[in-house]
Amino acid sequence: MKLRVNKGSGGFTLVEILICIAILALLSTILLEVRGYINNKKLLNTAQNQIALLESGMNAYRSDNAGSLPDGKGDEASSHTLFSALYRDKDNDGVPDQEAGVTLPPYCTAFAVIKDTKAHEELDGIPVIKMKVKTDKGNKKLWVVQDPWGNTYRYRLGFDQDNSKGKPGKGVNPDFDIFSLGGDGKGDGLSNEDDNADNVTNVRSWK
Repeated sequence: MKLRVNKGSGGFTLVEILICIAILALLSTILLEVRGYINNKKLLNTAQNQIALLESGMNAYRSDNAGSLPDGKGDEASSHTLFSALYRDKDNDGVPDQEAGVTLPPYCTAFAVIKDTKAHEELDGIPVIKMKVKTDKGNKKLWVVQDPWGNTYRYRLGFDQDNSKGKPGKGVNPDFDIFSLGGDGKGDGLSNEDDNADNVTNVRSWK
């Protein structure tokens, strides 16, 4: 008996295999980009909702304080100013202060103060953690409000407000601004030529 070999039934050629690999790589890249876009869109929506809550709390603060607002420069340390005002935590211990033995209710009840950063617990609300930030008096460990990208929310006075030194605020709004630097973490509105020309990727209370 003779064994016949059909030469036309061979496997894939090297070129065909390389083409398949290239197509799979392209599809994987597209899938990752789409997934990244969806995740970033979700984080963006979260930031916008959180900023709305912070803004509402600051309006309540202003109503209780005869229209006055805390000083804020829009830097990293201003995130602590935002938290201490809205959580009524002036002594920086991570809990609302007391007055005549009664705990003062926060102006923003959505804060989730994380005291154990190693626990990695899932918490609902706007994360607040203690971290070292740069202030006018050097680096200090303060409670700050985190955005969905792990950066700090920023706060600054508006253009018709005066701070404790008598200088006008640098904000866009006439009263105050609350904003996040977005996913890229750039554009704080202070280092640009125009103080109000924030990076386009920022998430802002005035947009």
